[in-house]
Amino acid sequence: MPQPQWRKNQVAVTITVSLQNFGYYLVMPFLPIYIRQLGIENVGEIALWSGLIIGISPLLASFTGTFWGKLGDRHGMKVIAVRAAASNTFFYFMMALCQNVWQLLLVRTLLGLGGGFANVSVALVTKSSPKERIPSIIGSLQSFQILSAALGPFVGGLLASSIGTRNTFLVNGALNVAALLSVILLYDEQETSKRTKEGMEGSPSLSGFWRQPEYFTSLLILFFVNMADRTFGPIIPLFLEELGTPASRLAIVSGGLISAAAFGEAFSAWLSGKLATRISLKRLIVGRLVFSILVLVPMIFVTSAEQFSTLRVLLALLAGGTLTLALSAAHRVIPEERWGSGFGLLSSVSMFGTAVGPLLAGAIAGISLRSIFVFNSIVYLMMILFVVRNVTKKNS
Repeated sequence: MPQPQWRKNQVAVTITVSLQNFGYYLVMPFLPIYIRQLGIENVGEIALWSGLIIGISPLLASFTGTFWGKLGDRHGMKVIAVRAAASNTFFYFMMALCQNVWQLLLVRTLLGLGGGFANVSVALVTKSSPKERIPSIIGSLQSFQILSAALGPFVGGLLASSIGTRNTFLVNGALNVAALLSVILLYDEQETSKRTKEGMEGSPSLSGFWRQPEYFTSLLILFFVNMADRTFGPIIPLFLEELGTPASRLAIVSGGLISAAAFGEAFSAWLSGKLATRISLKRLIVGRLVFSILVLVPMIFVTSAEQFSTLRVLLALLAGGTLTLALSAAHRVIPEERWGSGFGLLSSVSMFGTAVGPLLAGAIAGISLRSIFVFNSIVYLMMILFVVRNVTKKNS
C-alpha cells in the first residue's frame, strides 16, 4: 500500500539527519590530524585550533536557528531544509580544499552562520505527522541520529588511515549530496503549508507559546542535559587514566566507552518515544532525572574503570530519553503554525548547551575531575524542581 506523505517525510528527514551526522563524525574526531597536515605542529596549538574550529559552527548555529525557523514558518520548511542541506554539502567539500587553518576556520564559521539541518529537523519531521505519533517519531529520529554518531568515528578511522584525512572530507561531501537528494525527492509539505497559512490567518496571536511553562522548562532541560552530557567528552580519557587504565589501552578503552554510551542514548531515545504515548510525560521526565542523579552520585566515589564505565553507560541510557521527552513535552504547546520557530529555538538552545559543556568541563576540571559529577548532580536536581513545578498534568 502507498505510504502517507507524513511517513515519507519522516523517512526523508531521518535519512538526511543520519547521513549528515554520520559524515560529521566521519571527519571531526580526526580534525587534529588534519590541522597538523595544514602546518600546525605544536601540540598545544593543535588542541587550541581543534577546539575553536569544532566549536565555532554549533555556537553560531545556536544563534541563527530561530531565524531560519521563522523563515520556514513564512516561506515553507522544505525551502529552508534544502538550503541547509545544500549549505552543508558545499562547505564540507570546501573543507577538503583548505590549505591552512585560517581557511578551515572561515569555512566552519560560514557553515555555522548558514545554520545546519539539525536546527529544523524536528520541525520538518513532525510538521505533517499525526499528533499522537509525534513522541515516537521524535524518539526514532534521535535514535538514528545518535547511532550514526556512534558508527562514524570507527568508519572514519578506517578511511583516514587508508585514503587520508583530506579525502575523507570529500567522502563526507558525497554523503551530504545523498542527504540533499533525500530531502528534494522525498519531502513534500504542500498539504501542511496550506494548513499553516490558513491557521496563521485565523490566529493573530500565536507567538506567545514560548511563555508557556512547559515550553520554557523544555528549553532548560535541553540546555542543561546537553551541557551536562558534553562535560564528559574532554575528561573521559583523563579520568580513565586516573582510575588506572594503562596508557597502552587508554585509546581503545575510551573509544569503546564513548561508543557504548552513544548506543545507550540511541536505545533510550527510541524507547522513550514509545513510552511517551502511554505514560505521563511529567512522570517519565522526573523519573529519568531522579535516576540520573542516583547514577551521578556514585560516580564521585568510583575506584575502577569498570565501575565508571558501567555508570556512564547507565547515565547515557537515561539522558537520551530525557531529551526526547523534553521535545515531546514542548510540541504540545507549540502551535503548528509556529513549529519552525518553536523547534528552531529548542534546537538553538540545545546546540548552545553542547558548546558550553566542554568549556565548563575544562574550567571545573581545574578543581578536580570528580567535581564535574557533583556539578552535574546539582544541575539535574534543579531540573527536577523545574519539571515538578512547570509541567502540568494536562499537558503531560
